Amino acid sequence: MLIGRRLALVLGFKMRLVVAANISRVKRKSFAGQAVLVLLGLLLMFLASFMAVDVPAGTGHNLLNGGRHSIVTVVEKLPPLWQDKINHLAPTLLQETKPIRHVLYVPQVPVAVFLGYVLGAQTAAMSIGLFLLLGLIGPSMGISPLAGGGGFDYYSQPGFGYLLGMIACAYIVGLVTEDRRSSISQVLALIAGVVTVHIIGLVYMISSCLMFSLIEGVKNGPLWLPWVFEEARNLTWFQIAYDSILGFVLIGIGFPFRYLVNMLTAPDLALKSRSDKIVQQHMEELLN
Repeated sequence: MLIGRRLALVLGFKMRLVVAANISRVKRKSFAGQAVLVLLGLLLMFLASFMAVDVPAGTGHNLLNGGRHSIVTVVEKLPPLWQDKINHLAPTLLQETKPIRHVLYVPQVPVAVFLGYVLGAQTAAMSIGLFLLLGLIGPSMGISPLAGGGGFDYYSQPGFGYLLGMIACAYIVGLVTEDRRSSISQVLALIAGVVTVHIIGLVYMISSCLMFSLIEGVKNGPLWLPWVFEEARNLTWFQIAYDSILGFVLIGIGFPFRYLVNMLTAPDLALKSRSDKIVQQHMEELLN
């Protein structure tokens, strides 16, 4: 009797494996869930555009001087006895640092990386695209999501190309990390996303200046070269270190949010019982 029950269980289990292997899993996306995620991504980009922080310019010596200045500031708040001990152990630590160049940093690029990793390629790109569209038409309706004001003529601003690059950044990050959780894929996605933003931003800036030069006259071309170099330094050279560091941090904390997003947009993919999980596990082992 016991042998017969075990044989029936084994046969039933094999039949479920065969049936499961012949049924393709269809990812039914929830339209309402995706709409909510697009609006949440839009809100994050809106908040990031107004989170301007005064930071040391992202060059090697300047970052070291800024870090040293922060340490000196902390040490100066300690009791005098502790300061004397620290000064005895590191006599050069409390010396005056060199002048530090500060810039305003807006963490839009790390947020674009975060959205691409959490929401996926298409949803994240739609969120940032909607944010950019709102920045162009919003001022006519009394809404200004861009810190610089926005409007239909915002395409002439030096940073407009970087906004376009963020759409591509989110899509690339989502594409590279789709169905992947390895550290290598996350690092590659971060590098590809950040580099894409700055390449598109620089190409747009230089192309727009060249177009303006052709319209106004080639002889006026050299006049905008110093301006281009200054803007490229401010928007890329001083920013890319912070984009990379914060983007890495946000990807690191983004996995729980990515899991919640998957549950919201595709709830039918969740396995209903423990036996279903066992069936799927054995099926994947057989297929691999």
